[in-house]
Amino acid sequence: MSPEEGQPLPAGQLSAPDDVPVAQPAGRRRPLGLLLRVLLGLVAVALVVVFRHRIAEWWDGLVGVAWKWVLLAAVVQLLSMQCLVQQQRGLLRAGGGSAPLGSATSIIYAGNTISATVPVAGAAASAAYTYRRLHALGNSTGLVGWALAVSGIAATASLAVVLAVGSAVTGSLMGALGAFLATVAGVVPVVGLVLVLRHGPTRAVVVRWVSRAAAVLGRWVPALRSDRVGLRVDELLSSLGSFRLSPLAGSAAGSYALANWVLDVATLALALVAVGAPVPWQGLLLAWAAGALASSARLTPGGIGVVETALASALVAAGLPASQAVPAVLVYRLVSLWLLVGIGALVLVATPASRRPSPDGAGPE
Repeated sequence: MSPEEGQPLPAGQLSAPDDVPVAQPAGRRRPLGLLLRVLLGLVAVALVVVFRHRIAEWWDGLVGVAWKWVLLAAVVQLLSMQCLVQQQRGLLRAGGGSAPLGSATSIIYAGNTISATVPVAGAAASAAYTYRRLHALGNSTGLVGWALAVSGIAATASLAVVLAVGSAVTGSLMGALGAFLATVAGVVPVVGLVLVLRHGPTRAVVVRWVSRAAAVLGRWVPALRSDRVGLRVDELLSSLGSFRLSPLAGSAAGSYALANWVLDVATLALALVAVGAPVPWQGLLLAWAAGALASSARLTPGGIGVVETALASALVAAGLPASQAVPAVLVYRLVSLWLLVGIGALVLVATPASRRPSPDGAGPE
């Protein structure tokens, strides 16, 4: 699955959603949502006007798509999602918890849909939903927070590996520099989080910084005015640091995260084959990375419009004509975004009301 879809929950979501301030009233969110819709509409109109002479050419590319390859791409994308499911189950088992296959699968798909469709706060809403559902399965709050944190770390580190390989295969000096920067981007957060969780003095410094920040923000956020904010953060970090990941379980978590990204790249390659375009193997990883980075910016729900533009532009830069790049991107997004969002929406509709988070963010007890 793609980085956005899924994926993978952010490593920063370490605390229990119960500690997260109540979401803004709907009245405040509506103007922002309306503004995003208006902007998307204006962008769509502008694109139609600018590329009106090319739309017919792109449409011909879609009409001639080989659907057997699209079906194969869909299967590969579902396997990518299953890697995330197995990763979460493995991390919970490593900490003494569990998650049945069916429940874990439904949670991952539903969380992905929430992340892709909720404006601005999709990642946070998805993390909160996933946290509550996994906790409802009988796993402790500390274990769930730890599993989500490790999942985010594995996603970041494995993405850096993919970017490093993609940069290195270009054979240029800039490619080598990109590989180095990608490696650093993946290693530094991992080392930093390990120090915070395992090294007492480092954790004390972080707690002190958080306490000072809470004191400043408390002027505007009443929930942060408590003197116990630092103590609660210290207790949380100590709880997360009490879990240990064996080399075997850690390797499995990293392998599943890497497989998730690699299978998503394979989905893009199959989308290119489906529209009859040659696969630019040397630039494929970097083109995919352009879409991944655009998605991570979360400028629009699901990266709609932004990811398509970035990915198509990257494929054109890799040597493909726009008449092939644009239809391939549309096929890729059909499989990697809309198919998964549709499945997740069905899961949310089928989920009993008692398991859904309430509008104010409170979950089932």
